[in-house]
Amino acid sequence: MGQAGETPEEPVAGLGARLAATGGPDLRDFGAVPAGPGEPVTEVGRAGRTRWRNRTTVIVASAVTVALLGCLGAAVFSLIETGGPPESRPASRVSPVPSAAGPVVAGPQPVKQPVRTENDLDRVCADRYYPSAPKPRGDAPHPVLISEGTAGAESRTTRTLNRAAFAGSAADRRTWAPEPARTQLVACLNLAGAGKRIRDCKSGGRTLPLLEGRYTLTVHEVASHRKVLEKALVGAERACPFVVLESDGGTLHSAVRDQQLYDLLRKPVEG
Repeated sequence: MGQAGETPEEPVAGLGARLAATGGPDLRDFGAVPAGPGEPVTEVGRAGRTRWRNRTTVIVASAVTVALLGCLGAAVFSLIETGGPPESRPASRVSPVPSAAGPVVAGPQPVKQPVRTENDLDRVCADRYYPSAPKPRGDAPHPVLISEGTAGAESRTTRTLNRAAFAGSAADRRTWAPEPARTQLVACLNLAGAGKRIRDCKSGGRTLPLLEGRYTLTVHEVASHRKVLEKALVGAERACPFVVLESDGGTLHSAVRDQQLYDLLRKPVEG
């Protein structure tokens, strides 16, 4: 209560007025708090609210700018630490995956299984050998199988000399027509080329030229593939063959006679 005769003080104008009285900002400039109870919002207050929004926008934009500068600084620091951009760093080494097939090994290869058939012995002519086979050591005879290659085909046939198949003693047959498991040597007879023309042969309505057949005869040990003998020879059979195989194609070759093979093989086989 005021004393008599004194002019009553104006009511407190509110928070904005008190701040302004103490030297602080007048909140009415921002339109946030009216100066007093019931005080209307003036144009100045609206302008203050506009300025407040503008200042808020400036604050948010500044915060975004600071964040971007922080990210840029981190990226620059990363480049300095790593010594350059990612593509300038050496690529990591990758060990090659080994091939499942493995390296190709040249030369004769051993076969673990024992010899059972003549087909097994034919493989000796294709760089295979059988360590479990009997070795040609000691005195003769050394049983031999003659494996003959067919012209124009990959298959091979076993050739038995007539002197062992139809004549001779049981010892001759054991030597020149042995059981596969007892064979010590394989003689590989292969056609190497053709020589001069000998004659024409008729077969099935066709006329085929008979050329001089040139062959190689190579003898290997079954147990080690060691080469025992290698000779070149020309087929001495000048007569037309009784049977013409499709694999012969359009050309026939003179055949090797039994006597030729026996003469070349007698020493390594019979000693």
